[in-house]
Amino acid sequence: MNLLSSLYGRLQQAELDVLTAVVGLVLAIGLFPLRFLSSQIFIVTLPLILGTGCVLYLLAARGTGTTTGLPTLAPSISRLLSAGIFLGLAAILVIAVKQGERSVLFLQVGGVVGAVLLGQILLSPAEELRPSVFLTQILVYSFVVRFAALYTTTGYIGIDIWSHTTFVQMVLEADSLAAISDVKYYASPLFHLVTAAATNLLDVSLRNGLYLSLGVVMPLIPLFVYGTARLLVPLRWALVATTLYAMGDQVVRWGMHLIPTSMGLVFFLACLYSLVRITHASERWRDFGLLVLFSTAVILTHQVSSFIMLVLLISGFLAQILLRFDFFTENPDPLSFTGGGSNPVNLAGLVVFNLGLIVFTWSLTPYKGDTFLETVLSYFYVNLFNAGFLTGVSGSGGSTGASGTTGSAGPTFLSQVSTYVTEAGFLLLLFAGVIGCLTVLKRSRSNQTTYTFVGSIVTMLFVVLGLPLFGIESFVPGRWVGFLYALLAIVGVVGFRHLANRTTLKVIGVVLLLFTLVYPNVMIMSNDGAMDSPVFTDQHERLSYTDQELAAVETFSSARPTGEGGELYTDLPYGTVWERTDAYPAEPLPTSDGKPMPQGITAYRSYQSESASYFERNQTESVRNLNPSKTEVCPGATNYVYSNGHVTICTRPVP
Repeated sequence: MNLLSSLYGRLQQAELDVLTAVVGLVLAIGLFPLRFLSSQIFIVTLPLILGTGCVLYLLAARGTGTTTGLPTLAPSISRLLSAGIFLGLAAILVIAVKQGERSVLFLQVGGVVGAVLLGQILLSPAEELRPSVFLTQILVYSFVVRFAALYTTTGYIGIDIWSHTTFVQMVLEADSLAAISDVKYYASPLFHLVTAAATNLLDVSLRNGLYLSLGVVMPLIPLFVYGTARLLVPLRWALVATTLYAMGDQVVRWGMHLIPTSMGLVFFLACLYSLVRITHASERWRDFGLLVLFSTAVILTHQVSSFIMLVLLISGFLAQILLRFDFFTENPDPLSFTGGGSNPVNLAGLVVFNLGLIVFTWSLTPYKGDTFLETVLSYFYVNLFNAGFLTGVSGSGGSTGASGTTGSAGPTFLSQVSTYVTEAGFLLLLFAGVIGCLTVLKRSRSNQTTYTFVGSIVTMLFVVLGLPLFGIESFVPGRWVGFLYALLAIVGVVGFRHLANRTTLKVIGVVLLLFTLVYPNVMIMSNDGAMDSPVFTDQHERLSYTDQELAAVETFSSARPTGEGGELYTDLPYGTVWERTDAYPAEPLPTSDGKPMPQGITAYRSYQSESASYFERNQTESVRNLNPSKTEVCPGATNYVYSNGHVTICTRPVP
């Protein structure tokens, strides 16, 4: 008993932030040798990110006073930069219209404009920080980057969107949800209902109905991040958090690939804002009502988003329990948050309500011949049974393509560059999150909000980075990153503010200069943020299609019904368009000795010979970038039944 009392007393005296930083540094050193087992990018970089963040925080923890903060620009220069940013945004819009795509030039100029925007927010004098001006710049940037992709692309961008628009079309034709009664979104139909309603109310095509409803909302969601951050930090840092989030590649991704995940992200950010208002700014019933409303909307929209939202609420509930212990409290720190709630808010009822509603809806949701709940639990059990350390990590270290396939050979220099450009923005944001989490762990800053953020970030990182190491991907970790970005951006600016006030200008200057120059450029060129027109065309598949490619789908499916001739074989991701639009059953084109093997019905497109596409090596693995010629896919011995100059469909002669 005396030992427990002594331990409790030591914990009361210990600084949790410093202790965590020391543990983090030791952990980083311990994880460093894993790079000799795998060259996977996160295994190589995460120990460096974690170690550097802990070292910087420990250096800042030694400071006892405040510094002068960041230097500022002259007001005239700040105003000039504002004009330059709008001119730059107009320029990239003209580039997109003239070139008919988001070209490399578009992305390069967009990256420069983003860097200037972020730098201006960091360095503008306080009297020039007008929220209306800077938020307008951020939102215009968001609209231009996303809508330049949406309206220069024929059809849709992405894979799943083709299925969801097919479901919406079925609902419109039947004028009832009964049309998708055998689909897992039957019990979570909000995306499909909103899209169908917008199409009817605006009297436009389904594509324009989607773009003018959810498509318009997605560039506005950084406002939720601004509102949340503004409850915690001063104006400048709230604007920085908003900018970091608006530029995030995964955020841009869900603004182009408009599916239930996108709408789930909208409601999740609304939940985050409402929750922080409850735990940090107020305890009004109005805010509780909004939180219940938005959390229910998430559940009625998307299953994965529901689980992410539940992680946030459970973290808030656990924070409420932790704060019952008095060793988490101390005299307020002069550099603590703006505002701040006092007593923990009881979230137990809200957690129970949402958990019950999730179990209820998932029990009603049909999925692969069973309920969604039973299928997910079954998949998780199988993955858990087959789990093993580094099971899900390839030695090459690249992320896999959107189709879920893997490369056939070791990494090339270009593939490594592509991987690091794609992940660099996430790693920078993670670095900021490490410093921010350590900052809010200081006992004088401890409140329910801070521990909710830390608990959510740790849990989400475990799902995104930890479970895949063991081959467990039942929770679809790729869908979590866009949600995680919001938490990292908000907590990250808390850490930046702490460094700016506790370290020398050289230290914080190097950190923020790195972010300003690198972050906007790598985010806009990331494969995830450039699905419509990848910068590295040989390393990442283009998830958009040309007029000729979509014309082939429509024409051939109309001329030859799906019951005649079996399946069509082509590359991935092109085959997904045939399959998900119910145009024709499609399979990946098999290969032998690095050469494609023509099947009964085979579709060749010129893209297969020029850029990244995937073919089936065997039933469990695919190979990419064979770059076959047209005659290899459709030899002269086959019958050419369709051709439009870019797509050729051939059939093997009947013996």
